[in-house]
Amino acid sequence: MENSFKGGRPPLIDRCDHLVKVRFNSSELDQLITMMERANETVKSTFIKQVIFGKPFKVLVTDKSLAVYCAKLSEFFTQFRTLGVNYNLIVKELRSEFNEKKAMQYLYKLEKATIEMAQILAEVKALTIRFDEAWSQKSL
Repeated sequence: MENSFKGGRPPLIDRCDHLVKVRFNSSELDQLITMMERANETVKSTFIKQVIFGKPFKVLVTDKSLAVYCAKLSEFFTQFRTLGVNYNLIVKELRSEFNEKKAMQYLYKLEKATIEMAQILAEVKALTIRFDEAWSQKSL
């Protein structure tokens, strides 16, 4: 019986048997922990091995303002689409329920509101372009 297995975890081919101890002062430890947090790593020994042997590690930076801005922008465009649907319904009702003079009066008010909405949309586009430029500079 060459291969008598006693149970438990199967033995590793290349076990990590060698222990190397590293001591840090307070400021060095703070730097190490900061680097680990930026790399989203939780185990110090694994992180130190990656740094020593030059293995790549990723640093992910999240900007909460970007997520909030994208959510608000999505919400705005959802409301904008809803307004477009309502706009079509209003025009159909005006044509069928009111006389021509009254319908033209309401259409004029609707046109003024549409112009204001177009101005707001232009401002949103300008803000989006500025935000995109600012975000592009941060990611470099």
